[in-house]
Amino acid sequence: MEKDNNMTELEQMREQMAAFKSRLDKQQIINEQLVRTSMGSKLSWIKKFVWGEIIVVPILLIIMALFHAGNGLSWWLYGFLAIGLIADATGDYIINRIPKSQLLSGDLVETSKRLAEMKKQRTSWFVAGVIFLVIWLVWFCIEIAMRLDCGCTLPHHGTVVAIMIGAIVVGALIGGVIAWLILRKMQRTNNQLIEQIEQITKED
Repeated sequence: MEKDNNMTELEQMREQMAAFKSRLDKQQIINEQLVRTSMGSKLSWIKKFVWGEIIVVPILLIIMALFHAGNGLSWWLYGFLAIGLIADATGDYIINRIPKSQLLSGDLVETSKRLAEMKKQRTSWFVAGVIFLVIWLVWFCIEIAMRLDCGCTLPHHGTVVAIMIGAIVVGALIGGVIAWLILRKMQRTNNQLIEQIEQITKED
């Protein structure tokens, strides 16, 4: 009789453990689904930003083409700018792209590694962009100065100065600061997602 009671209690404990494990598994699945939903939501603004950049590039190139044509600036300089802007937008698209299938059903550990790799690539690409911008600005200022020295047709001196100040101060300083702030926000987004994935994988 006592043996039967012990067997009954043991069976009950097994059932309770099985039910508890089942609840934990369901909770784990729910948490993982929440993390995957969060990844898609948090990365959506980066995707929109990159597509906005792609749309702006041709508009900016048209404006700069008109500016070069109107002021007789070198088309080599324009070509350098065009290549740089197109490369920058293309690079941002490639670096920040994560297949939707990976977010919805891919291995979370691999996704975390991709997010970490993305951060490194962004930093390197930002440095490359700063170097490109400095080279373009120096080249631009040299061409403006050369046309002033040779007495070539240019807008009046005040306009030239305004253009140079706008290109250097607004384009480089303010633009660089904004680009840095956007980069930091992107990196923070990745950090948040990596932390969420680490919490989920530690529970496994």
